Formats: sequence, structure tokens, C-alpha cells
Amino acid sequence: MILPLSINHKIKPSQVSAQLLMPSVKPLNPTAASYYYLTDLGTLGGDISVAKDINDSAQIVGYSINDIGQKQAFVWDSNEGMQDIGTIGNNSSCAYSINEYGQVVGYSEYYCGQRKAFIWDKTKGIYYLDTKSNNLSEAYSINNSGQVVGFSVTNNGQRKAFIWDETKGIQNLSISDDIESSAYAINYSGQVAGYSVSSDLIVKAFIWNSDKDIQELPGFLGSDINTSGQAIGFYSVPQHNNRAFLWNNSEEFQDLGTISNNVNLQFFDSEAHSINDSGVIVGYSDKLINTEQEGWAKRAFIWDSLNKMQDLNDLIDPSSGWVLKEARSINNHGQIVGWGIKDQSCCAFLLTPIF
Repeated sequence: MILPLSINHKIKPSQVSAQLLMPSVKPLNPTAASYYYLTDLGTLGGDISVAKDINDSAQIVGYSINDIGQKQAFVWDSNEGMQDIGTIGNNSSCAYSINEYGQVVGYSEYYCGQRKAFIWDKTKGIYYLDTKSNNLSEAYSINNSGQVVGFSVTNNGQRKAFIWDETKGIQNLSISDDIESSAYAINYSGQVAGYSVSSDLIVKAFIWNSDKDIQELPGFLGSDINTSGQAIGFYSVPQHNNRAFLWNNSEEFQDLGTISNNVNLQFFDSEAHSINDSGVIVGYSDKLINTEQEGWAKRAFIWDSLNKMQDLNDLIDPSSGWVLKEARSINNHGQIVGWGIKDQSCCAFLLTPIF
């Protein structure tokens, strides 16, 4: 069988796009592909880039170190490559999420290194969300209605999950008896996934609905939620390690295990970061590398209900020279972004499925 090729060189924003070399994107599929075509997203001049999110138009966001050592938020597409979207105050910035209209959210450093949530689009550029204070805040997700979620630190020093839109501004999510909370994802229906810490220090994943109904999940942290209300994240196992989970919107809670799939390896971690509308999940897992010494390493995974958890490194060209460490997002065409190691550098990647 012919394996997919890889683009192994770093792509600078000024270089020719890889669009003509990439395979066509397939429609929604409920399983992982047999192989993936790998695209190196390049950097902004430094040696580090990390991809955080991808929309269905294959626009990608994340951060990269530039040629003067600053951490900068970027937007990438196949026509223009990686573009620096700037900062507020010439400090560092990081982009976490992009919706189908190209609106981006993340954080930019305020004076004295304080992080503040921002929103960006091509028309308005980058600007801070009004969080009603100059305290720490970060925005993690934006849906197609322009609703943004994240956390902000209140004037009394509490970290609180928030939802924001241009009409209503910022609203803290009301979670009873919580002393800390954060929201990590919002779907098209306005359902929010995140975590909260109760006054007795119990950490719980939650789903918040637009009618302000809170549903606690058995997990430790909710990291994403799709249009069907399926939520993912990770929870703590008895050995104080994290394990990826899927909650199927029907009280069904599923431990996704690890890539090594060995019940004796309870000290291994796995975390689920993203789920698309077909229920395909990506994240990272510890993997058993040396059986005799129980040596392990962090690897990017993909999970679907048929094939369960697979190492994405087994689904790319083995001669690429890449080690995929973490998958951060999967879109509805099955394209995946994250970061890995290539030539001893930390680099952002795009995987395009070849079914």
C-alpha cells in the first residue's frame, strides 16, 4: 500500500502554499481514516509553533515563537500560510479557537504581563473582551453566534467561568457552591463544557445550558462538546492520573483508556481535547514504548467507536521524521491539528485524512 507523503520543511508565511499538494477533503465520516497526509504549518520565524483549533474551512489558530522570541497568536490557511494576528500592547498572545466566520479568541498580555481575553477578526483586528475588570482572563472557545467562553478573575480574586456576546456582554456562569470555575468549549446551541471546584474542594466537569441549567458530569474537566451534546474531557483515576472520557448525553460515561490499553498501566495518562459532530475524538495518551522497563512517551491519539483509541503516529508516513505528541482539534471533515517534534523542534501540524 502506498503511504501518504509529508511536507517536512518549515513553511514561512511568504512561501508558496501547500494547497495544490494536499489531497481533497472528504465529508463527515464517523471513523478515523486509514492514513493521514501531514502538513508542516511552519513558524513565525522561531523554532516553536503549536496549533490549537481548526474550523471546517481548514483555518487554523494557535501560537508560534517569532524571530525575536515573542509568543504570538496566528491564523493559518492554505492560501496565505501562517499569519501573525498581533497583540495588544506589543506583548505575547495566544489563539485558542476559531469559528466558521474566522473570528478568533484567546489571550493577549496586558501591562505587567497580565493576560486578558481577546477577540479578533480581519475587519476589526484584535481587541480585548470587556470583562468588567483588568484582572486575569482568557477566552477558550467561540461558536458561530459569536458567543465566547473562558474564565476571568473577579475583583474578590475568584476564577469564574464566563459567557460573552456583543449584545449582553460578559456573564458569569452561575454554578452553585463553586469557588472556582472555567469554561472551555461552547457548541452551536450555546451548551458550555468546563469544570468547577466546590467549597469542599471537589472538582467536577459540567455542562451549562442557555437556560442556565447546570449538569454535573462524573469527569474532572470538560474540554469540548459537539452539536449533539456529547462531551469529552478527562477525569482522575485512583492513582491520581488523568483518563480521557466520553459522555454521550444519555448518562452514559465511557473511559476511553490509553493507547497501550493495558489495565495494569493505571499510572498512564490520557486526555481528550476535541470531538467533532461524528463523535470522533482526538487528544493525547501516554504510550508504553519499552515493555521491559515500562518506559512511556506522550503520543497524539484518535478515537472512534469502531476502532477505539489509535496512535496517530501509526497513521502517517513512517519516514516523515515526525513524532506527533498531542492532537488538539478535529473538524467535521476529519482534519486534525496539534503539535509534534520534528528535527528536535516543536512544530504545529495539520493531518488531512486519506480514507
